[in-house]
Amino acid sequence: MNFKQARRRLGAKIFPPIVWGIIRLIWKTCRIKTVIGSEHLQSVLAQEKPCIPCYWHQQQIFCVRYLLDVANDDSRLKLGYLISPSSDGDIATNMFGNQGVHIIRGSATRGGAQALREIYMRIKKDQLSPIVTPDGPTGPIYECKPGVAMLAQLSKAPMLPLAYAASSCWHLKSWDRFMIPRPFAHIVIGVGEPLEVKKEDAADDFKTVCSEMNYRLNAVAANCKDSL
Repeated sequence: MNFKQARRRLGAKIFPPIVWGIIRLIWKTCRIKTVIGSEHLQSVLAQEKPCIPCYWHQQQIFCVRYLLDVANDDSRLKLGYLISPSSDGDIATNMFGNQGVHIIRGSATRGGAQALREIYMRIKKDQLSPIVTPDGPTGPIYECKPGVAMLAQLSKAPMLPLAYAASSCWHLKSWDRFMIPRPFAHIVIGVGEPLEVKKEDAADDFKTVCSEMNYRLNAVAANCKDSL
């Protein structure tokens, strides 16, 4: 094992409890003012079918909080967390592996055949709803990649857009301008109308679907800001 590998392995052990502690502190001190559009998720659950929850990479903290809360209250939502097979993914795996979430290593956004096959099987066999950040793991920011649309088309699981807004937050100087709500901020969470992806949507390599998903995700985020 070289120094770089050792450093990554050490980081995967040290960082998760620190980051998870910060996230829990944010969850505890911030107040969720309202959730708009929750009926869209409920309509999917009423059909007893999995979905693919999607939110921009920067908006992880309270979108995943909302999904975890729903899954804890409703056994029909079996969450999977799609995590890239990278060193950063190792950290995320250690963070969320004990939260009742089924970890799936792979990348739907990059469209790798093996990863898509694995995720597809988990959706169909285990009825998992895999959380996907459609502009992740490296951007460009706010651009849905065709891999997630292909996954939705193959699995017949609709893409479900989510977003949140905070009355006060920091933005990291990362590619995704990651959002960290300041303590005691007010939070609005939004859920958009699910997007079904059909076989014929593959004709243009899912460009139309991706454009529509970009619009829906940005529209939900704008509605959240307007509702603060």
